Amino acid sequence: MRKAKILATLGPASREPVLIEALLAAGVNGVRINMSHGTQDEHAENIARARTAAERMKRPLAVLVDLSGPKIRTGVLKNGQPVQLEANSLFTITTRSVAGDAREVSTNYTNMARDVKPGSRLLLDDGLIELSAERTTDTDIVCRVINGGALGERKGINLPGVILPIPSLTDKDRRDLQWAVRQGVDYIALSFVRRAQDCIEAKSLIESAGGKQPLVAKIEKAEAIDHLDEIIAATDGVMVARGDLGVETSVELVPVYQKRIIEQANLAGKFVITATQMLQSMVTNPRPTRAEASDVANAVWDSTDCLMLSNETAMGQNPVAAVATMARIIESAETGRKTGSGGATKWAGKQSGRFSRALCEAAAFAAEEMSIKTTAVFTESGLMARRLSALRPDQR
Repeated sequence: MRKAKILATLGPASREPVLIEALLAAGVNGVRINMSHGTQDEHAENIARARTAAERMKRPLAVLVDLSGPKIRTGVLKNGQPVQLEANSLFTITTRSVAGDAREVSTNYTNMARDVKPGSRLLLDDGLIELSAERTTDTDIVCRVINGGALGERKGINLPGVILPIPSLTDKDRRDLQWAVRQGVDYIALSFVRRAQDCIEAKSLIESAGGKQPLVAKIEKAEAIDHLDEIIAATDGVMVARGDLGVETSVELVPVYQKRIIEQANLAGKFVITATQMLQSMVTNPRPTRAEASDVANAVWDSTDCLMLSNETAMGQNPVAAVATMARIIESAETGRKTGSGGATKWAGKQSGRFSRALCEAAAFAAEEMSIKTTAVFTESGLMARRLSALRPDQR
C-alpha cells in the first residue's frame, strides 16, 4: 500500500465527472480547490462532483481548500491574448484601470506605486519575466525589462526583498474560509504565511465559523523561513510551496528549504505537503523528465506525507497520466528504499507531554521490535491515527 498521498488540483482539465473518477482510479487521495481562480459556486460544484465520484467508487477522498491570500497579480489584456515583453524595453505596471498591452498592464495591488522603489526587482509569472523599477508616479511603476517573455492575464507579481504591509488573510479569504467550513471540507490552506500569528488568526476564524478543519500553512515567503519553528508550532500541517518560495528567495535555496521544512515538521509531528512543478513537463508531455521522477522520489525519501499536482491536473493535457505516473514513482521509491526517519530518530522530537503521543510511540516501538506487519488504530476524531502516522512506522 502506498503511504505518501497524492493531492490533485481540480481545474478546467479535470472537473468533468468522468475525469474525476479516472483520477481517483489512477491514485488520487485528495483534491485541491484553488480559490485564486473561479467562483464559489463553481468550486461547490467541483466538490460535489468529487464527493459523488468517491462515493460511487467507495474511495476515501479528502478535500483541501487553498485560500488565495494577498497574491499580487497583473490585470486583463486587450483581447485576452498574451503580449510579448522585449528585453531592454520599458514596461509600466499601473494601478489605473487599463486593458493591458505590450506597453503597460494594471495590477490588483492599489498601493504598489507607493511600496515599490526605484531599483526594486519585479518578477512576473513565477519569475519567468524580470523587471527593474526605474521610476514611479502616484499610479505607475515604469520598469526596464531585464528578461522578457510572453505575459498572459492575471499572472503573479513577486517583489523579492520588499516587505509589504498586507495581511495574510484578505477580506476575500475570510469569505472563502467561511464558505469552506460550510462546505465541510477536510483541510484549509493559508497562503503567504509570514508568522505564527497568521495561523492563530486563521484557526480562530475556522473555530468561529463552527469548523474543526486542520490548517495547512503554506511556506512560500522568506519571512516564513525566518519564523519556521513558531509557524510549525501554530499550525496543523505545512506545505512546501516551491513556486513562490523560489521567486521570493532564490531557486538554489529551494532544495535546502524543502529538506529543512520537512525535517522540522516531522520532528514536530506535523504533516507535510510538497508542491509545485513536481511533474511540470507532463502539462504538455505524456512522460516526465528523469529529473522530475527523481524529484518526486527524493521528496518521498525526505518523508513528505503528500505530493501535490497543480497545473499538471488543473490545466494539463495529461491529468490522469500525471497522477498514474506519480503513483508509480512513489510506490517505486517506497519499495526500493526504506523511507521514514528510521531508528532512534523517530523519537527525537521534543517531548510534548501528551498521553496520545506516548501511547502511539509505545505501540510503534512494540510493533517494530516484534516485526508486526499491521497496526490497527481505533479513533473517533482521527487524532490517534495522525499521531501514529507522524512517527512514520514501517507497518501498514
